Amino acid sequence: MTATAAPVRSRRSWRGLAVGLSAFLLAPAVPAFRAIMPIEQTPLLLIAVVAACAVAGWIKGGRIVLPLIWLGIAGVLLLSNAGPPEGAYNWMARGWTLLLAASFGLVGIVAATEAFFPRALSALAVSMALSFGIVLMSQGGTDRISATMSAELNRRIDESNKSLRDAASQPEWKAMLARSPGLQRLTEDSEAQLAAIPKWSAMLMPALLALESLAALALGWAFYHRMSDVTIGPALGKLKDFRFNDQLVWGVAVGGSISLLKAFAEGKTAGLNLLVFFGFLYVLRGMGILAWMTRGTAMKFMLIAAAIFAWPVMTAMAFVIGLGDTWLDWRARAQARAL
Repeated sequence: MTATAAPVRSRRSWRGLAVGLSAFLLAPAVPAFRAIMPIEQTPLLLIAVVAACAVAGWIKGGRIVLPLIWLGIAGVLLLSNAGPPEGAYNWMARGWTLLLAASFGLVGIVAATEAFFPRALSALAVSMALSFGIVLMSQGGTDRISATMSAELNRRIDESNKSLRDAASQPEWKAMLARSPGLQRLTEDSEAQLAAIPKWSAMLMPALLALESLAALALGWAFYHRMSDVTIGPALGKLKDFRFNDQLVWGVAVGGSISLLKAFAEGKTAGLNLLVFFGFLYVLRGMGILAWMTRGTAMKFMLIAAAIFAWPVMTAMAFVIGLGDTWLDWRARAQARAL
């Protein structure tokens, strides 16, 4: 360990982080999100990441109390059941959480000068490679993992639909449905739509798991740096400044080629996972550019409202803008003109 700890010079507001933490932790309460999030136990992921950051901070000279507290909380959660205790998902969720946190902590120690995003991508790559190797060596291989996740996602949908049906059986709800036939059809359509989600989310599990894990890493990193006086790397930047190595465009190119070309039909699922993961990164980059382009509070609220109520259009537009920024680099050009 180093002799002295490096204090944080400035603390950022908790407001934005509180919104992100609330959204991440409460997302599984929404049936649709519950059907697409591979790890339903989001506190487990988040606290394991915070514990890994606390250990890295202690190695840099921080007090040992902080890692002991968070390691203790993470240990209790890891020893608890994640989902039905008799299912394989219980072990898969805890195993991935432990693997991700350990990889992130190790990458942070080895690449101590790197910013968050390269560290997070490296940790995801290490975790995915190790987990894939473990799956290949285990009995049943990838088929068993796919079947386990399909069963788990369908179980969640069944629980959510049962809750909807129980609520609809209440006298007050029955009276409301009797007065509004359209509401009855909406309820039935919602159940049918929820039942169709696991087919796709199980197929895209690697990409969805990587994206959920990336969110946990970012939130855990930000939470640690607001809680501790020892930095383990640069603080997260603002969305309007978000960018990454342009070589990641090959992830979109390769994923799109494999998923769309008939010559790679056998690897279509792998291509779709690559396309979804790297495509979402470019959506974030595009949203960052849109946030950079907006000026004033009113424009920002309009952007947020468009992202909520017209999310398919906004997602497509942000993807095109983010992907185009690989070659056009609008923010750098605007800064160059201003000089």
